[in-house]
Amino acid sequence: YGALLEEPNLPEEKRLEYAKSINRVTKHLSELITNILKLNKLETQKISPNFKKCNLSEMLCECLLGFESEWEKKNLDIEFNIEEDVYIKTDPEMLMLVWNNLLSNALKFTPDGGKVSVNLKKNGNNVTVSVSDTGCGMEENTIKHIFDKFYQGDTSHSEKGNGLGLALVKRVIDMLDGKISVESELGTGSTFTVKL
Repeated sequence: YGALLEEPNLPEEKRLEYAKSINRVTKHLSELITNILKLNKLETQKISPNFKKCNLSEMLCECLLGFESEWEKKNLDIEFNIEEDVYIKTDPEMLMLVWNNLLSNALKFTPDGGKVSVNLKKNGNNVTVSVSDTGCGMEENTIKHIFDKFYQGDTSHSEKGNGLGLALVKRVIDMLDGKISVESELGTGSTFTVKL
């Protein structure tokens, strides 16, 4: 596309089309490189958690609001069952990476008019956060590999991802001494559950 843009008599319509393609691919590559670097730092322990007390309820609300334009565009039903003022000691920056990835995936894989649910429950010293969608779901083999680097179960969305998001999520959750699990049914949807 870069070479095509150098054509002197290129119509304006084509110039815009090629420029958009370059921007889309550049953004995709930038995200890929960023995720590779983040994952590499996490795996070689160059990043260590910076624990501090934070309001998990507010964190989840802020994260979800960041995706408001996306869920409105797809006319999704958002169900939000969050206990108020749940405080935990964690690394908020690392944990935001988890919520951003899980919510982004839920919104991406849920068709127009579908539903995404976020739940937060406190149980003694533990908290459980689940993110559910009514999207395409996954088959058993995909579930087994979903946290592997570069694995993409649904290749129809491969342009929108790079197979590193959930590998990052798993690494962060491990570093924060938490657990993550997934339940999914093909054609029905998925639920990712994080216990901290």
